[in-house]
Amino acid sequence: MTDRVEISKRLIFTNSLAGLALDVANLGVLVWLYRYLLHRISPEEFALYPVVASVTAFLPLLTVVLSSGLGRYTLVAYAQGDERRVTQIVSTMFPLHLALGLLVLAAGSIFAWYIDRVLTIPPARGGDARLMMLLTVLSFSVASALSPFQVGFHIRQKLALLNATILAREVVRIALLFVLVLGVSPRVLWIVVSTVGAMVPWLVVTTVLSRRLVPALAVRRREFHWPLAGQLTSFGGWMLMGHFAWMLRQAMDPLILNKLATPPDVTCFYLGSMPFRRIEAALSPVHQAILPQTTAIHALQDTRRLQNAYLRLSRYCLWASLLAATPLIVFNREVVRLWVGEEFLPAATVMALLLSSFVIYFGHGAMANIGEAKAQVQSMNIRGLALQLLNLGLTLYLVGALHLGAVGAALGVFLVALLGYPLIDWPLGLRLGEISLGRWLRETYLPGVMPALAGALACLGAKMYVQPATIGMLGSCAAFGMAVYLGVLGIWCLQPADREDLARMIRRMDGLGKWGRALVAGRVPQHR
Repeated sequence: MTDRVEISKRLIFTNSLAGLALDVANLGVLVWLYRYLLHRISPEEFALYPVVASVTAFLPLLTVVLSSGLGRYTLVAYAQGDERRVTQIVSTMFPLHLALGLLVLAAGSIFAWYIDRVLTIPPARGGDARLMMLLTVLSFSVASALSPFQVGFHIRQKLALLNATILAREVVRIALLFVLVLGVSPRVLWIVVSTVGAMVPWLVVTTVLSRRLVPALAVRRREFHWPLAGQLTSFGGWMLMGHFAWMLRQAMDPLILNKLATPPDVTCFYLGSMPFRRIEAALSPVHQAILPQTTAIHALQDTRRLQNAYLRLSRYCLWASLLAATPLIVFNREVVRLWVGEEFLPAATVMALLLSSFVIYFGHGAMANIGEAKAQVQSMNIRGLALQLLNLGLTLYLVGALHLGAVGAALGVFLVALLGYPLIDWPLGLRLGEISLGRWLRETYLPGVMPALAGALACLGAKMYVQPATIGMLGSCAAFGMAVYLGVLGIWCLQPADREDLARMIRRMDGLGKWGRALVAGRVPQHR
């Protein structure tokens, strides 16, 4: 049944690594850009971008009902060799996506015209806000219309190719950004202009490539079926709830701060939350890479393999997220002071609070993958929405009543993660993964968190001894903490299956010497 869908750890690693490398490169540009702009424009102007971005972040919710089932159901049809079914799905959903895109373009244009009456926008910045909103809506409308043709990369698991096109798009975007910021003027408007200028051509190119990968992604008038639309939108309805919860967490804090706090609070929260958002984004390619394979494994009804995938993916999410987060948590004030200056120091507390939630949040990092692979998304999304509504109410209280500003918004996220996730999300994760609490603790959580504890202690020791005041000193202290992290991970936390995969990977690397291969292979238990 799943012969047409390759189930391969190597493929997951390749696709994930390509996405991760791209995100790291993009992060470097953002770090430079924000530092450059904040030394040349006011916090009030910079705050336009997170506020407008928070409003437009809700736009994808409009397509979730229509698009959530596209990837899953076309993948299942393709895996079964039913290409006509793939064409039926595209032929049914394309007219709906096109109509939605045109509707959003019309409604968004009206909203853009009156944006300064809805949000708190300085009068002198109303024109920039309107243009930023209008361009973002235009880009979204084009993406909505073309989305049924974009799933070929995921069906064929050509995510490395997709990431190559994204890399080309980012090169164009960065080139446009440099020309506008350095050659015209330092304005926050250029972030949106360069993004849309690179996005629209990319959408056209990837649509062509996707259809070449899967020619069945075509529109045939006679293949339109209303019952099929009902099946996909039913699945998408439950996914809408989950995406709405995710958007609440991503977008509401800047909007609340815009209304109940000050522009510097908006700016500080946006800066402090950037590592949180970028680390999540960096892990997204891993989830994208593994979803087709977990779906195929579930189609084979291979429970043992699905359990192992759940435990290992959650463990890897903890390792990856905490490796990046640990030095940033310990050196939060030093990072912000050296990056953007004393004026934005509240961003350091925001950063530490948000990144600390990873210890709880990624304990069941594979839950969304397994839930979607099993098409069991109702309970997961209901609980996710409940948690984010709780977060919303708590943030309104901390920011509006206690006037804690950016720190209050971050504190709301941290408290909900600390108290809500273990009580609400963790039991569901165990049930979806079909694993016991004891096994999860032994194979995922304890080995996932132990390196971070050791790395944090090493960073604290280095901080007290060195007291880093320059970028070089800070980098050396962080490198020491990460080395301790990796040492503890490699010696005590790698599971036997992890060591086998690592040894297999190293054996395939021609550039490594026999000593390196023997060292790792020597730690791998012999097969019986």
